[in-house]
Amino acid sequence: MRSALLSLAVELGERLRTRRQAAKAVTMTVTFADRTQIHRSRQLPGRPSAHTDDLRDVAYDMYRALGLQRARVRAVALRCEQLVDAAAASEQLSFDADREHRLRAEQAIDALNARFGSGTVGPAASYLQAG
Repeated sequence: MRSALLSLAVELGERLRTRRQAAKAVTMTVTFADRTQIHRSRQLPGRPSAHTDDLRDVAYDMYRALGLQRARVRAVALRCEQLVDAAAASEQLSFDADREHRLRAEQAIDALNARFGSGTVGPAASYLQAG
């Protein structure tokens, strides 16, 4: 499930950055084998973001909070909500060098995906579900 959530977060982040938008909230829909659904929403901590790591962390937290054990999940979906213009979303200066490196790497990944096609470069764990 983490691989599927990571793949969705990567796709959402790429779409937001391409459209120069940022999300304030993420909504998750989990569909079970009997076709019942659970919907959960959560605000992104701090500020609006289009950063894949922020979207992934919120998705993981929401899924973990459901407390599902051995549930027969048919599908999971993520949706970004409360979109704002990325230029209007303030970016706070950070002393977290790792985050800064990931943001720079994300820009390079976006450039490669724009040139060679979406999904050309991304986290290895998101490709595990395809195999």
